[in-house]
Amino acid sequence: MAPLNNTQQRLVAWALLVLPGLLLYFALIAPYLSWVRSNQEQLADLRFHLERLTATAAEESFWRSRLEAARTHQAADRHYLSGETPALASAELQKHLSEIVRTAGGELTSTQVLPHRQEDRFTRISVLVRFSANTSSLREVLHRIESSRPLLIVESLTIRSLPGRLDPKTRQLLPADRMTVDMEVVGYMPTPPS
Repeated sequence: MAPLNNTQQRLVAWALLVLPGLLLYFALIAPYLSWVRSNQEQLADLRFHLERLTATAAEESFWRSRLEAARTHQAADRHYLSGETPALASAELQKHLSEIVRTAGGELTSTQVLPHRQEDRFTRISVLVRFSANTSSLREVLHRIESSRPLLIVESLTIRSLPGRLDPKTRQLLPADRMTVDMEVVGYMPTPPS
């Protein structure tokens, strides 16, 4: 091997001096610094999540009260007719009353929607119902109206007995068990805020 000149010797000396430092840096120091940076980012991310969770936990009572208010509101809504408009609420009431009369054993003759009107924060929905029924069916209709949800009120009630039939053998008038019933039933729907 040929001897190195002065410049080459200096370059080799510098290389031998710098190379172990670079190896030490890339083998130990750079990975350690990368690991520290990664842990700092994770720590910052965890701190951010902890702050969000703490803020959410602080709002727990607010959200619990909102949930309770929503449950109360939902329970109160069961007492009122549903429907976006008075016409839809009237249709719901007509359908509900038809089902009540039919399931109680009555024969529905007609239903008529009466004009709705405002009463404080509510809209009054009225339906006039005419049907024929016997005494037990009428009692069942009134009971179902009284105990149903939404809350309904029988505003007026007119009962007329149907004429009896003539017994062909005795030629006497037999009382009829059926009667004609006219009733105005009222329900309420909340008036939407304007």
